[in-house]
Amino acid sequence: MLECSSAHYAYPYPSMQTTACNLIARDRRASAFSLIELLTVIAIIGVLLIVAVPIFSNSSNNARQASREIIKAHLQQARAHTIASGNATALAIPVLASDSQLGARSISLFEVELDGADYIPLKDANGNERMIQRWEILPGNFHFLSGGQVSSTKPTIVDSANTMPTNFKGKALSCHIIVFAPNGQIVRPSTEIIIATAQAVAKGGALTLTQKTEGQPVFDLLQVNRLTGRTRFIEP
Repeated sequence: MLECSSAHYAYPYPSMQTTACNLIARDRRASAFSLIELLTVIAIIGVLLIVAVPIFSNSSNNARQASREIIKAHLQQARAHTIASGNATALAIPVLASDSQLGARSISLFEVELDGADYIPLKDANGNERMIQRWEILPGNFHFLSGGQVSSTKPTIVDSANTMPTNFKGKALSCHIIVFAPNGQIVRPSTEIIIATAQAVAKGGALTLTQKTEGQPVFDLLQVNRLTGRTRFIEP
């Protein structure tokens, strides 16, 4: 039973002391959580977590689809530009080690020309590289991957030895390239063209895939048609 002392204050009437004691007791009861209230809070948190999992999953799927569309759009833009301008056009993907911001996760377009056996960016009258499209970073921390990183038997564009030097904010970049000739066909690389992408984090110069299903990494493989530049999804 709750005791209420009047040692520190003398109430003029006993009824006032009783009322004060009742208020104190009610306040003490209200300040504590009952077991039922605690279980209710835990249940609500559990429901919120269940609801949040599909939301995060949908976010990853949206980023995956957006990455595909960005790659497709850049390939088609590169082909259309080279046909219209008569200048070879390259889709460029910076090598992972070239830049911590752009490496293996961004994409751009350049007008290019042959310099011996290699392609390099064309330059305008002021000596600036003819960059057609600004660097666009893939959403959702998606990266371009090698065949080994996705356990694929097919080499990807990242495995290709065809690279091109360019610059970003005064810093030299080396880029993997897919080059369209003025007739609209791909001339580099000369082998089968596979593009692999997945959610990943870069650490120590390497990529670690971050999304898995049943313990297996989740990634996309896109095959590029050499004649049209169009892509199709292929099963890993």
